[in-house]
Amino acid sequence: MLVKQAGTGLVEVLVSLLVIAIGILGMAGVHSQTLQYNQSSYVQSQATFLASGMLDRIEVNRALAKSGNSYQVGLTEQQFSQCRQSDYPGGCESGSCDPQALAAYDILQWKFQLACQLPGSQGSINFQDSGDARIYTIRLSFPSVGNRVPLGDVVLRGVL
Repeated sequence: MLVKQAGTGLVEVLVSLLVIAIGILGMAGVHSQTLQYNQSSYVQSQATFLASGMLDRIEVNRALAKSGNSYQVGLTEQQFSQCRQSDYPGGCESGSCDPQALAAYDILQWKFQLACQLPGSQGSINFQDSGDARIYTIRLSFPSVGNRVPLGDVVLRGVL
Protein backbone atom coordinates (compact mmCIF):
# COMPACT_ATOMS: atom_id res chain seq x y z
CA MET A 1 0.00 0.00 0.00
CA LEU A 2 1.24 3.42 -0.95
CA VAL A 3 1.15 6.21 1.66
CA LYS A 4 1.33 9.82 0.57
CA GLN A 5 3.01 12.37 2.78
CA ALA A 6 1.50 15.82 2.62
CA GLY A 7 4.44 17.68 4.24
CA THR A 8 6.98 17.74 7.00
CA GLY A 9 5.73 17.58 10.53
CA LEU A 10 6.07 20.51 12.90
CA VAL A 11 8.20 18.47 15.30
CA GLU A 12 10.85 17.81 12.65
CA VAL A 13 11.02 21.52 11.79
CA LEU A 14 11.39 22.49 15.45
CA VAL A 15 14.14 19.91 16.01
CA SER A 16 16.07 21.13 12.96
CA LEU A 17 15.74 24.76 14.12
CA LEU A 18 17.05 23.76 17.56
CA VAL A 19 20.07 22.03 16.03
CA ILE A 20 20.81 25.07 13.84
CA ALA A 21 20.45 27.46 16.81
CA ILE A 22 22.87 25.42 18.93
CA GLY A 23 25.37 25.42 16.06
CA ILE A 24 25.12 29.20 15.61
CA LEU A 25 25.57 29.80 19.35
CA GLY A 26 28.66 27.58 19.31
CA MET A 27 30.10 29.50 16.38
CA ALA A 28 29.43 32.81 18.15
CA GLY A 29 31.33 31.58 21.24
CA VAL A 30 34.29 30.47 19.14
CA HIS A 31 34.29 33.81 17.31
CA SER A 32 34.29 35.72 20.60
CA GLN A 33 37.25 33.70 21.90
CA THR A 34 39.09 34.24 18.61
CA LEU A 35 38.68 38.01 18.91
CA GLN A 36 40.01 37.95 22.47
CA TYR A 37 43.07 35.89 21.50
CA ASN A 38 43.72 38.15 18.51
CA GLN A 39 43.61 41.22 20.77
CA SER A 40 45.98 39.56 23.22
CA SER A 41 48.40 38.71 20.40
CA TYR A 42 48.25 42.27 19.08
CA VAL A 43 49.01 43.74 22.51
CA GLN A 44 51.92 41.37 23.09
CA SER A 45 53.32 42.14 19.62
CA GLN A 46 53.11 45.87 20.33
CA ALA A 47 54.80 45.34 23.71
CA THR A 48 57.62 43.37 22.11
CA PHE A 49 58.06 46.08 19.48
CA LEU A 50 58.20 48.83 22.13
CA ALA A 51 60.61 46.86 24.33
CA SER A 52 62.98 46.17 21.43
CA GLY A 53 62.75 49.83 20.42
CA MET A 54 63.88 50.86 23.90
CA LEU A 55 66.72 48.36 23.76
CA ASP A 56 67.78 49.93 20.44
CA ARG A 57 67.78 53.37 22.10
CA ILE A 58 70.00 52.02 24.88
CA GLU A 59 72.41 50.53 22.36
CA VAL A 60 72.69 53.85 20.52
CA ASN A 61 73.83 55.52 23.76
CA ARG A 62 76.21 52.61 24.45
CA ALA A 63 78.98 54.49 26.28
CA LEU A 64 76.62 55.82 28.95
CA ALA A 65 74.56 52.62 29.03
CA LYS A 66 77.64 50.51 29.83
CA SER A 67 79.00 52.76 32.57
CA GLY A 68 76.18 54.91 34.01
CA ASN A 69 72.88 54.38 35.82
CA SER A 70 70.77 56.63 33.60
CA TYR A 71 68.88 53.84 31.82
CA GLN A 72 66.97 52.60 34.85
CA VAL A 73 63.32 53.23 35.61
CA GLY A 74 60.71 51.47 37.75
CA LEU A 75 57.27 50.27 36.68
CA THR A 76 55.44 53.18 38.30
CA GLU A 77 58.04 55.92 37.72
CA GLN A 78 57.54 58.64 35.10
CA GLN A 79 54.08 57.38 34.12
CA PHE A 80 51.82 59.19 31.69
CA SER A 81 48.19 58.85 32.74
CA GLN A 82 46.94 59.40 29.22
CA CYS A 83 48.13 60.06 25.70
CA ARG A 84 47.83 63.80 25.15
CA GLN A 85 49.83 65.61 22.51
CA SER A 86 50.54 68.36 25.02
CA ASP A 87 52.42 65.81 27.19
CA TYR A 88 54.72 64.77 24.33
CA PRO A 89 58.30 64.87 25.65
CA GLY A 90 60.45 66.85 23.28
CA GLY A 91 63.81 68.46 23.59
CA CYS A 92 66.39 66.19 22.00
CA GLU A 93 65.04 66.17 18.45
CA SER A 94 67.65 68.71 17.36
CA GLY A 95 70.46 66.37 18.44
CA SER A 96 71.96 68.79 20.95
CA CYS A 97 71.60 66.57 24.04
CA ASP A 98 74.46 65.18 26.08
CA PRO A 99 74.31 61.41 26.85
CA GLN A 100 72.55 61.87 30.23
CA ALA A 101 69.88 64.13 28.75
CA LEU A 102 69.44 61.69 25.85
CA ALA A 103 68.91 58.83 28.32
CA ALA A 104 66.25 60.81 30.21
CA TYR A 105 64.63 61.77 26.90
CA ASP A 106 64.65 58.14 25.71
CA ILE A 107 62.90 56.95 28.87
CA LEU A 108 60.27 59.70 28.69
CA GLN A 109 59.63 58.97 25.01
CA TRP A 110 59.28 55.27 25.77
CA LYS A 111 56.89 55.84 28.67
CA PHE A 112 54.84 58.19 26.48
CA GLN A 113 54.66 55.54 23.74
CA LEU A 114 53.48 53.01 26.32
CA ALA A 115 50.67 55.34 27.38
CA CYS A 116 49.63 55.92 23.77
CA GLN A 117 49.97 52.46 22.28
CA LEU A 118 49.30 50.23 25.30
CA PRO A 119 47.09 52.19 27.73
CA GLY A 120 47.27 50.90 31.28
CA SER A 121 50.59 49.16 30.77
CA GLN A 122 53.71 49.85 32.82
CA GLY A 123 57.34 49.47 31.88
CA SER A 124 60.60 49.11 33.76
CA ILE A 125 64.26 49.01 32.79
CA ASN A 126 66.93 47.46 34.99
CA PHE A 127 70.44 46.22 34.43
CA GLN A 128 72.86 43.80 36.01
CA ASP A 129 76.61 43.77 35.52
CA SER A 130 78.11 40.42 34.61
CA GLY A 131 81.85 40.54 34.17
CA ASP A 132 82.61 43.07 31.47
CA ALA A 133 79.06 42.91 30.06
CA ARG A 134 75.92 44.66 31.21
CA ILE A 135 72.60 42.86 30.87
CA TYR A 136 69.55 45.08 30.46
CA THR A 137 66.10 43.74 31.31
CA ILE A 138 63.10 45.57 29.89
CA ARG A 139 59.74 44.50 31.34
CA LEU A 140 56.25 45.52 30.33
CA SER A 141 53.40 44.66 32.66
CA PHE A 142 49.69 44.78 31.88
CA PRO A 143 46.68 45.29 34.15
CA SER A 144 44.25 42.45 34.70
CA VAL A 145 41.45 42.73 32.18
CA GLY A 146 38.42 41.05 33.71
CA ASN A 147 37.31 37.89 31.94
CA ARG A 148 39.37 38.49 28.79
CA VAL A 149 42.44 36.49 27.88
CA PRO A 150 45.08 37.28 30.53
CA LEU A 151 48.24 38.95 29.28
CA GLY A 152 51.55 37.93 30.73
CA ASP A 153 54.43 40.30 31.22
CA VAL A 154 56.70 40.84 28.25
CA VAL A 155 60.38 40.65 29.20
CA LEU A 156 63.25 41.42 26.85
CA ARG A 157 66.93 41.11 27.74
CA GLY A 158 69.88 42.56 25.91
CA VAL A 159 73.61 42.42 26.51
CA LEU A 160 75.94 45.40 26.01
